[in-house]
Amino acid sequence: MSDRILRPRLAVLALIATLSLLLVAGTQAATRTSGVSARETIPTTLPPATIATIPATLPVTPNNAPPGRIGLPLILHVDDDASQGTSEARPWPETHHGIHVFNDQLTQGMSSEQVTFCATHYVGTQKMIRSEADRLRAVNSDFMILHYRLGHALGYRGIQGNCNPTGGYIQIISGDEWIQEWPGEAALQESWFYHWPESSQTRLLNCDWGWYLMAIDDPGWRAHWQAEVLAQLQANDDDGVFLDSLSVPNYLGHTRFDPNLPAVDATFEAAWTQRIEDWLAWLQTQPLGDYWLVPNVGSWITTRDATLYEAADGMMIEGFALEADASPYPLFDWRLQMGHMIEASKRDQALIAQSYAIDPQERMFTLGCYLLVKGDHTYLNIEDGLDPEWWPEYDLPIGAPTRGVTQIDDLVIENSVLYGRLYDNARVLVNPTSPWDGSGQTVNVTLSTTHYLAETAGGGVVPESGIPNGSVSYRTVDEITLAPYSAAVLFYERP
Repeated sequence: MSDRILRPRLAVLALIATLSLLLVAGTQAATRTSGVSARETIPTTLPPATIATIPATLPVTPNNAPPGRIGLPLILHVDDDASQGTSEARPWPETHHGIHVFNDQLTQGMSSEQVTFCATHYVGTQKMIRSEADRLRAVNSDFMILHYRLGHALGYRGIQGNCNPTGGYIQIISGDEWIQEWPGEAALQESWFYHWPESSQTRLLNCDWGWYLMAIDDPGWRAHWQAEVLAQLQANDDDGVFLDSLSVPNYLGHTRFDPNLPAVDATFEAAWTQRIEDWLAWLQTQPLGDYWLVPNVGSWITTRDATLYEAADGMMIEGFALEADASPYPLFDWRLQMGHMIEASKRDQALIAQSYAIDPQERMFTLGCYLLVKGDHTYLNIEDGLDPEWWPEYDLPIGAPTRGVTQIDDLVIENSVLYGRLYDNARVLVNPTSPWDGSGQTVNVTLSTTHYLAETAGGGVVPESGIPNGSVSYRTVDEITLAPYSAAVLFYERP
C-alpha cells in the first residue's frame, strides 16, 4: 500500500527531562528473576521527571484508560455486517499511547470468551481461515489480519533426514481451508526458480523449512505470485500479506541450503538486496499494493545487510531485543537493531516487535526495549504458542512518550551504559549490556524522589474463560539495581 499509514500522527507532548547520573558499575552475572533489585548503596542519581501539565496517573475508566487494559475493549468498532468483508485494508491502529500487541497466530476453535478477549486486546494477527477471522471481526470490525506467504520462496515439503524434502506438503490458507502450497510441476516454469550456481539449472532448497528459493525478478513468477496472493487476500478478507523470511538468503544460514550458499559474498549479497527492494517496489505498483506489505526481516543485526525495505508498509523484527531466554545480543548488535527500527518508524512504517523469550527478566527487558523505540505504529508480541497469551506487563498504564526519538543515541543516559525514555506516567530504564561479549555491567541507580517499580507475576495462556491470570504490583523504591539485559519501568505515582 503506497499511502503507508492512514491514521494521522499525534503531536509530541513535551520535551524529555534531562537525566544526570553519577555511575558506579561493576561486572556481575544477571539475575534470573526480573533483573531489578533494591540496593542500599546509592552511586547513581536521577532527578525527578518533568511532567508539566500532563497528569501523573490515568484513572482506570472506559473514557481514558490506555488501549489494551484488561476488561476494556481495545477498539469499540462493532459492525453487524463485519463478516461481509471490506473494500480496503483496515488501518494500522495508532500506538502513541499505551502498549499495543499484534499476535503472531491464533489457534482455531477458541471459546467465545477467548475470541472476545483477542478481538479487544490484540490489534491483529495472521494466518487465520475465513470463518475464524469472521468470529473476531464480529466482535471488532477493525481487527487486522495478515495473510501468510513466503517472501521469496515457494513451499514444497517438510524436510526429513539429510535435507530430503519427503515429508508432508507445506500448507497455506485459501478462504476457509488449508491447501497445499506446491501447485505441481506442470504448473511451474523453470525460469521461476532461483538457481545456484546461477549458471546452472540447480534449484536451491532450504534444508530447514522445505522451500525453494524463487527468482523474484522473473516476470512470470512475479505475475503468478501476485495474482494468486491477491485472490487469497480477497477470499480471506485480509488486510495485507506477511512475507516471511524475506532476507538475503545466505543471512538465513549459508549451510542451510542445498547446494550451500557462500558464507560471505559481497556481490551475491548486493544483488539480493537489490532484488528484494525491487520486488517490494514492484508489488506496490500492482493491485496487491492496495493492501499492506509486511516482510519478516529477521533480527536485522547483520552488519553487512544493506536492505532497508523502504517500499514495505511495515515489517516484523523477529528476535526482537534478544535472541532467546538467557541469550542477549552483543551490545553492538542490539544497538544496530534498535537503530534500524527507529529509522523505519521515521519512515512511517509499521513495526511488529516479536520475541520468544518468556522468562520474567527477559520479558521486562523486551518491554523496556519496545518502549524505548516505540513510534506511532509499533506493536509488541511475546510469543509462547498458538493459544492466546497475555502478559501482565502489557497492562502497564504507561501513557505516551514525552517526545519522539530520531536516533539511538537520543536514548543514552549520559556517562552510563543505560538507555532511558520518559513517558507521561513513568520512566523506562534499560541496561542492554551482555555478560557474554565483555560489555556486561550491573548498574546501581538511586532516584532522588520515590518511584514505584512495576513488578509482574503470572501471565501466559489465556484460558477458555477469557480472563488472564497475571497481575502487576508496584513496589516503592528509592534505588534499584539493573543487571545486564534487564529493564525497569518506574512510575512517578502508584497507579
